[in-house]
Amino acid sequence: MPTGAWKQAITVFLLITFINSCVQIEIRDRRPPVYRKQETPSKPPKEIPKPKEPAREQEVKPPTVEVPKVPMPVKGAPIRSHRGYFIKSSCDEFFRAVERGRVLYAGDDLKGYGWVVMVEQEDGYITVYTRAERVFVKKGESVKKGQVLGKVGKQGQDCGIGFELRLKDGSPTNFELVKE
Repeated sequence: MPTGAWKQAITVFLLITFINSCVQIEIRDRRPPVYRKQETPSKPPKEIPKPKEPAREQEVKPPTVEVPKVPMPVKGAPIRSHRGYFIKSSCDEFFRAVERGRVLYAGDDLKGYGWVVMVEQEDGYITVYTRAERVFVKKGESVKKGQVLGKVGKQGQDCGIGFELRLKDGSPTNFELVKE
């Protein structure tokens, strides 16, 4: 490299170093900080507000839903199940209609239910009797309250019937069995 080129390279290097150092200069404010006095109210407030009492909670009662009371269709001991009751009885008992109505179904083609009778009651509910050994009514037949519908069957070692109460749309509803 010729000597003139060295001088030129050194000059550029020094110029860059000088410019770089100028950029790093920190400028400080030399004035002392000013502290302001915090203002306080000259007079206390006339009244100090009292904390409000929490609103008294009223006892919330769930809406009362009247559960239908249905007479027992057979003498025995009711055992609550997920859709109704299994009414354990002696093996020679007959089950009866709990209200007047019309037979919607009577048959044994629903697997796992034995003989089944479904009665649409005049009040709109549907009563379902399952696990019967025999039935004595046919589809479309009108039945009276207390009329014999069939003979109880067996479930495992126990005799009795399954009994459910359903709404008009066929969905099961909660109910209470009462002895008449």
